[in-house]
Amino acid sequence: MGTLSYAPDRAARTAAIIATEDEAVTVAGTLGGIFALPGEGEVPAETAEARLDLLSRSGLFGISVPTEHGGIDVSNTVLAEVCALAAARSPALGEILAAHFVAAEEIRGHGSESQSNTVFSAILAGARLAKASVRRGQTADSFSLASGGLAWRLGGEAFCTPCARHADWLLVPVRHEGTKVTHLLLPARGEGLHYVANSCTPAAGGAPPAEHVLFKDVFAEGDALIQTAGEPSPHDVGRSLELLLEAARTLGAGRHALQRLLDDAAGDALTAGLLSARLAAAEAMVAEAGRAIDAAQIGLAGQHRTNAFLAAAAALTVTEEAASAIAGTPATPPAHLAAILSESGELRQQARRPEEEV
Repeated sequence: MGTLSYAPDRAARTAAIIATEDEAVTVAGTLGGIFALPGEGEVPAETAEARLDLLSRSGLFGISVPTEHGGIDVSNTVLAEVCALAAARSPALGEILAAHFVAAEEIRGHGSESQSNTVFSAILAGARLAKASVRRGQTADSFSLASGGLAWRLGGEAFCTPCARHADWLLVPVRHEGTKVTHLLLPARGEGLHYVANSCTPAAGGAPPAEHVLFKDVFAEGDALIQTAGEPSPHDVGRSLELLLEAARTLGAGRHALQRLLDDAAGDALTAGLLSARLAAAEAMVAEAGRAIDAAQIGLAGQHRTNAFLAAAAALTVTEEAASAIAGTPATPPAHLAAILSESGELRQQARRPEEEV
């Protein structure tokens, strides 16, 4: 498949086969411990690359591959738990896994049969997908494609998943045919892609910085474009999954902070109990959102997708509030969450109006 040929500059790799959901959770916990080795902010580049190679070989990238493509297609509740476990020990690992799973969902939901066959078989062998988002401050939410016959040229700047240079493919948002928003799937080390930083060493003790990437006249063949049927739904399953896995990473950070509080012998028991209860409620909301997204992946009705979005938005809100309470910081929602809550509120208001008013 030309552009989608699997990592021609990387030696053949063999990944382990994860056969059960329980095994996936165990592997995620083990890898979290490895990525959280002391001195994470100062590890040599070769050590960071060795961890990423171990991650690829672990089989964890393949757990969301559909069964018809040879995967075990774990539930989204388990996918969230995997990301939460990873993020509790290493924010970088949590982001890497979440971006990969969301990108894989884009292929699952909108990729052609040929794209799905190519990408999913590579994922089962250890391939990783990273995601790009348009550079902050740009007016568009995606790149515009410059047509070149049966191919396109791409230029601009973006922010990507941590350590994107070590991924195999990069999922890039683009506008096709003037207005339609879709994605290109590009080799992460293709010609014209320039990663500004020279290291993928994560920041110590905090969320990893987004990786700044320059696109300089990047060539993309026709089979790199994911051809969506019409304009994607504003409540697409991939979007809900992204919200869910953001909630999962926040949940993981909350668990880590709560553990430190519980380890403090001088801590107040009432406070510990209250914060534990809030985090348990957040965990339940995350699990419920995972089940709603499971239903949306197989349900044909638009209401399934709406329900999944509402559940994921609620889970993210509750996990943000719980994590803020544990950290002792103000519970003001981030700007992007405020926009999501406004959208969620509008949907709920519409559902309450008489049918003739909607």
